[in-house]
Amino acid sequence: MPFPEWFGSGQNEADFLRRVLDHVSDCLVAVDTAGRVVLINAPYCRLLGGQAEDFIGRHITDVVSPKTRLHLVAQGQSGITVAPLEVRGHQLLARQVPVYQEDQIIGAVGLALFSDLESLKRVAQEVGQESQVIRSPQTPWTAAYRVEDLAGRGEVIDAVRTQIRQVAPLNLPVLIQGETGTGKEMAANAIHALSPRSKRPFVWVNCASIPENLIDAELFGYEGGSFTGARSRGKPGKFELASGGTLFLDEIGDMPLNLQASLLRAVQNQEIVRVGGTSPVKVDVRILCATNLPLEKMVRDGEFRADLYFRLNVLSVKMPSLRERDDFDFLVDALVDRLQRRDGVPVRPLTTELRDRLRRYDWPGNVRQLEFALLRYLVSGDAGIGRSESMIASHAAMRSANVADLDLQKHLANERKAQIARAIEVAGGDKVRAADLLGVSRATFYRELKRL
Repeated sequence: MPFPEWFGSGQNEADFLRRVLDHVSDCLVAVDTAGRVVLINAPYCRLLGGQAEDFIGRHITDVVSPKTRLHLVAQGQSGITVAPLEVRGHQLLARQVPVYQEDQIIGAVGLALFSDLESLKRVAQEVGQESQVIRSPQTPWTAAYRVEDLAGRGEVIDAVRTQIRQVAPLNLPVLIQGETGTGKEMAANAIHALSPRSKRPFVWVNCASIPENLIDAELFGYEGGSFTGARSRGKPGKFELASGGTLFLDEIGDMPLNLQASLLRAVQNQEIVRVGGTSPVKVDVRILCATNLPLEKMVRDGEFRADLYFRLNVLSVKMPSLRERDDFDFLVDALVDRLQRRDGVPVRPLTTELRDRLRRYDWPGNVRQLEFALLRYLVSGDAGIGRSESMIASHAAMRSANVADLDLQKHLANERKAQIARAIEVAGGDKVRAADLLGVSRATFYRELKRL
């Protein structure tokens, strides 16, 4: 390959190569099969305190260190090595590599990856710290699902995907409504992933799972020492964590009435005040909400603020129940395929009898309950259909029981406790998953736990 004109006339390839190597910041030396130095760059010469001509032709052990293995690598007695090497009082990390011509070793090259081993340690420490920052939960949260993750096909689910694509680009609140288990959280993730804020945080909070006296601290954060158990330095709330991105308020219908005014101010003015704070903090957050409760009725009954409802319900997405969908059989197969690919569960054919039972079942927990029933079947051979009905029946019986029927109430309460305990055990202690297994909303599950 010809050299460029700017390099100058009369220069050969060896001169060009030497100049390049002299501009490399790390130390480099090459030897022949006898271990004699044939090439050494300027940084190595400066480290050794001499000129290239002082070292060319001398044995590498005389030039660098008696402990070097570069001459052994050049003789084929050792492969590629990376090891610490002390040279003139400097700790180097030396990489030593054989040089081949066709299939024959004709020498070796030694490269000091760092001119000082302490520098390497410092860099490694800095990289480790950066990795911790990347993995830290303080870094922006991200959406876990895309619109393509909404399983199913047909007019009903296609209409949902269309709604998501229509509302995603708009910087306005979205209210996602639907029965428990219909995929409201997945829809919220998909909206964020398609929005202009997709590279910014997607932060979520379940309003039903947080004790009422802590919701304001969870949403708006708190100053140090604001209440017993508070961190001394304070803590940012979900609004601050989501600033620049999206905040997803799941189970918004369970937001206590006395906190809805603060939420309304935060949504309208894009500013919050930490618990115990004295000045407002500006935020830039898009709000997505989800609920399985009838908010319009709650507004009429005075259980939800009308002004907050209208502020949150600017755009809406309705998630259909399984009863409203037209793709049940396709959905079953798609969920089985997802479970086998994602969780590695064994392949187990779905019998015609099982498919008929699945179609006839009411599925109060919708897609989420169906997915867990299929998971149970693939793992154990038993879909467990009917457990949720017994729990619902227990609830209805408990509500209608006469006060005098104490023995019946006690029996139903014990049965309900046993069902909840069993669900928690099967879910490995995960209460959210236990609620899914029972086919009830998380809010209902937590209320039941509190009552028991």
